[in-house]
Amino acid sequence: MGFLNSLLIRITLAVIGGIFYAFLTYMIAMFLHLPSQVVFLASAFVYLFYLGSRLLLLFSGVDSPYYSRRKRGIPKKPAEKNSFYTTAQWVGKFYHYHDIALFLFLGILSIFFLISLVMDGLRENPFGNTIQDLWNALLSLP
Repeated sequence: MGFLNSLLIRITLAVIGGIFYAFLTYMIAMFLHLPSQVVFLASAFVYLFYLGSRLLLLFSGVDSPYYSRRKRGIPKKPAEKNSFYTTAQWVGKFYHYHDIALFLFLGILSIFFLISLVMDGLRENPFGNTIQDLWNALLSLP
């Protein structure tokens, strides 16, 4: 897990995650037929909030379940137990569990798509046919 605890990896994942969540916000706002200015502002807000909260947690100097410098050999004085420390611990724990849940969800989704591709190959259907049939069945539900 030392690789995932790298500062460069955490910053990269924060930027990419912010882009994905901003795109998700954009799609939801477009689906709700909101004005384009609101869609853009909502997406920008989500991106900046997500990126800012992760970067604040990374550079705060507070060890949390999300990112810890303790294993990196940097001597550290004991943290002052104030409201910022408590909030950083809560946010760090939230992001830690969020990342685990997201990883599990994406892993299950990847396995599902891989199985559907194998099913298409065994039935000699065009790749993606099983997913398209499932998607069409879901859209036709009342």
